Amino acid sequence: MNQISANVLDTVDLELNNLYGTALKIVASDPVREPFFEDTDDPAVLYNVRNKLASTVLSISGPIPNFYKLYLYRADGFIFEYGNQFDAVMGEPGAFLQQEWAQQTLKQNGKRSIYPPRRDEEDPEQSVISVNMAFAEVFGGKNNNIITVEQKYEVFANIIEKAVISKDSEQKQHKSVYVFDQNGLLVYPYSRESKINRETLEKISFYRKAIELSHSAISQQDSSMQHQINHDRNIAVYSRSGFSGWTVLLLEPESSLMQPIVTFNVNIILLGISALAVTLVMSYFVSRSLTRPLKQMNKSIKMLNLDSLAPQKKSGPLSSIDELEELNRTFIEMRGRLKESLDEAVSARSHEVESRLLALQAQMNPHFLYNSLSVISILCEEGKNSEALAFCKGLSRMLRYVSSNNFKSVGLGEELQYTRDYIQLMGERYEDMLYCEVNIPKGMESIPVPKLVIQPLVENAIKHGSGEHPPWIIRITGKVLSGGWMVTISDNGTGFDPAKLEMLKEKFALFDSGTRVPEISVDGMGMVNIYIRLRMFYENRMIFDIKESGEGGASVTIGGFTMHKEEKS
Repeated sequence: MNQISANVLDTVDLELNNLYGTALKIVASDPVREPFFEDTDDPAVLYNVRNKLASTVLSISGPIPNFYKLYLYRADGFIFEYGNQFDAVMGEPGAFLQQEWAQQTLKQNGKRSIYPPRRDEEDPEQSVISVNMAFAEVFGGKNNNIITVEQKYEVFANIIEKAVISKDSEQKQHKSVYVFDQNGLLVYPYSRESKINRETLEKISFYRKAIELSHSAISQQDSSMQHQINHDRNIAVYSRSGFSGWTVLLLEPESSLMQPIVTFNVNIILLGISALAVTLVMSYFVSRSLTRPLKQMNKSIKMLNLDSLAPQKKSGPLSSIDELEELNRTFIEMRGRLKESLDEAVSARSHEVESRLLALQAQMNPHFLYNSLSVISILCEEGKNSEALAFCKGLSRMLRYVSSNNFKSVGLGEELQYTRDYIQLMGERYEDMLYCEVNIPKGMESIPVPKLVIQPLVENAIKHGSGEHPPWIIRITGKVLSGGWMVTISDNGTGFDPAKLEMLKEKFALFDSGTRVPEISVDGMGMVNIYIRLRMFYENRMIFDIKESGEGGASVTIGGFTMHKEEKS
């Protein structure tokens, strides 16, 4: 009952506080105050003021306001109304100040004043409760203007009834709730016809006087008391609000309040004993049939790994419970399907990597032919037929290496021999203008590398080096690392164009992100192609670096660590 009483009071205070908060926001709003205090003797000005005030109040309160009506009263008789409809009129100066509620509000000198239920002047069938407050035109001035925010009485009645109502209709009949203000006026229940019987009024008066004499009521704390009225022993619980000064009084006969407790105690004891006995017996048998198979399944799940995914040999039933046995069979089937799926995924991934390597390596063939045919055409144009013939013979030897069907990795020595053949061909083309230095330790010749990763870089170095005055110096330097290798191809040419170098880095990043393989054209495809194949061959253990060389040209370093992923034949 204490909880219900306090809940009723808190909910009522919340509603009153919402009305008071609305009043504060309205009177503190400059867009409201400015038109409100304009001279409204002119009908046109009065019309504009009404529209401005209505629009501003709408923006503050929203399309669904938390109040029923709102009134703004100015000392010179101007009245603005906002609710289901809005209006603004000029009344007689000071006429509203003669009313009792207005005088009480002005006496508060700017503090809130809560007015008890009364009939609405425009709709006599409707009762309202209002929060009033006086305010001045300027700060520190005389508080001779009033704002009134009204709410329907039925809103408060519904709040109180919902808080007190019980699911048990019989209990609802025995409980009574009364609310009265600081002056002792009855707020709930309120009747427009004043049809509250005399006995009820005497009961309310008795408890109200008892509350006023109670020290607990003065300190605004919840308390309870018992008294004999009409030979009926009642329990009265009250709560007093520090916000509104209202008091909520909740009454219930002691017999009706305690009877459910007595009945409940007897029933709950009997039911508890019976339920406990049945539960103990059932728990014993159920737990024994559940815990054993569940522990076994839990152990199997914890020990599950890639090596133990193979289906186990069929054994006897795990449990006599159909659901657990079905769960066990499903678990065994899931292991088998997971094993098959993993095998298929690994096989598909291996074929995918192999196919991509073959496709990328095959791209180098037209790239090589494209550049070689360009050299032959230049020799023919210059009339160097013997050089072109020698170049074609050397080219035929190289094509046997390029066009062979051996797409596996090759030894670094074999790749370097192919590169030397290419340098020899270029030497016949450029003679003394081209100088190439190869410094590769013998221990590196057996290192497996993807085919066609060094020659395209040498070819690229010659292409960029020929833009400078000869001699064009190409250096191929190898180095053995701890568990890996690297080869650096450097030149003394013009170096990389910054825009082209940035484009290469973007393509490298595009492939590393895993989105897709970048588009590669015949012209300039070698660098990106080599990067992708090295990445697929060595994964994260690849070495690939582009930078300026010490001789003013560019250098490209490739390599990797020998713990690479073996390709399939």
